[in-house]
Amino acid sequence: MAAGLLMVFLAGGFMMYGGIHARLQQSREEQIMQELQRMRENTEIYVRQLLMLNDANNDEESYRRIAGDIARELKAAGGMSISVLDREGGYLDGGLKMPDDGPDEDVRQAIAGNAAFTMTYPDSDTMLVYFSMPVVIEERNIGIIRYKVDTSALYTQGKQTESLVCRIAVVVVSAVFLLIAVLMGRLLSPIQKLTKITRQVVRDIAGERIDMQTLAQLANSQRRDEIGELSRNFSVMLETIGTQFQDMQEDKERIVGLLGSRQEFYNNVTHELKTPLTTIQGYAQLMEADGGMDAALAEQGLHQILAESTRMHQMVLQLLEMSDKGAYMETRIFDLARTAAGVAQALEVRARRYEMEIRTEFKEALPVLGVEERLRQVVINLVDNAVKYGDSHAVIRVFGYRSGGFIMLAVQNQGKGLSAAEQKLIFEPFYRVDKAYSRERGSSGLGLSICRKIMEEHGGTIDVKSRQGGRTVFYVRLKAAEESV
Repeated sequence: MAAGLLMVFLAGGFMMYGGIHARLQQSREEQIMQELQRMRENTEIYVRQLLMLNDANNDEESYRRIAGDIARELKAAGGMSISVLDREGGYLDGGLKMPDDGPDEDVRQAIAGNAAFTMTYPDSDTMLVYFSMPVVIEERNIGIIRYKVDTSALYTQGKQTESLVCRIAVVVVSAVFLLIAVLMGRLLSPIQKLTKITRQVVRDIAGERIDMQTLAQLANSQRRDEIGELSRNFSVMLETIGTQFQDMQEDKERIVGLLGSRQEFYNNVTHELKTPLTTIQGYAQLMEADGGMDAALAEQGLHQILAESTRMHQMVLQLLEMSDKGAYMETRIFDLARTAAGVAQALEVRARRYEMEIRTEFKEALPVLGVEERLRQVVINLVDNAVKYGDSHAVIRVFGYRSGGFIMLAVQNQGKGLSAAEQKLIFEPFYRVDKAYSRERGSSGLGLSICRKIMEEHGGTIDVKSRQGGRTVFYVRLKAAEESV
């Protein structure tokens, strides 16, 4: 970067020098042209006066006749070398001889009727200007006068000015470059420090040993500019990475645990399916051996086979419910309060069987976006569990409300309650609380797992709060729909 800046400044310096040189050259030429213009006007006045004093006509012949007088008078008036030429550039008089190899460019321009000058530099401190002008009297070109003007003083002054400006420019550019270099060093120092820290982070991550908190303290800066802010943000980022790294370690352990849970899940499925199959197989073998002789055995066997096959069929259906089929069903906005009220009304008959009452409490509509069939299944499972595990003569409350941008639906019952350990495990597949708490048999332990799966499909959550010997409340949380139902 320093090399790049140096190249930029050098290029800028050369461009500045070129601009200054061109501007001074232009200014010098403008001064010379102004001076030569005055010389031309004065020369024409002198020539007219000399022609009048010599009673000469304003023609080329008279001009040739008094050429000597013109040369002497103009040299005396201006103190410069001069030559008087005819219209074709031929030498007539004066101290400035014409070159042997032909007229210079300024003379050729004057022959063509134009005033012109040529600048020459005999040595490093000398500048001579040759100025040729046509002499026009009464709109007739009667000859040419050529001057040699020594402009060395103007040339030297311009060179001195150019040198002074260049020295000042060099000093200023150097000072600015040094200042920028110092500022860049100050700016880049924290970045170099951050670069060193990132290398250490890469090495630590590769070795799975990382102390982000220490590195974050090293990266933190007390500066109040943008670099300081970058350093502080980098420090926060390192702390976040450290936290996420720890989370990854915990996730790794959790994944290992989930792999164990997966095996346990398969074992549970095998066990749950093995029990009804064993019963069905046992009764089928007894009935086959009996040959239909014992009517009571046949009736009991058919009853057990039907009951166990029904239970096994129900379990398979529940396992299928745990798939992602809800992700492929059509979603729409509907009123969850109306759906929950319909479920409560449908299960009211079942609740009355156990002398229980279901009360719904909805003060407003609860619009959500989702698959109504799947969310109705969640409410059915929750209310059904409240009936199974609630105390007789108790009231089951189904209520909902808005909380910020979310919809909350709750099912509350009074019963034996759940311990802290049971609340952590209740949503796992095949987990069942003590069967003595349930007034019905045949539960597979998949209902709440299915509920959690459905809530995950809808970007929602399901949770439980309970205390033993008290009330249990299941909470469902979904994002509120933007449109009302």
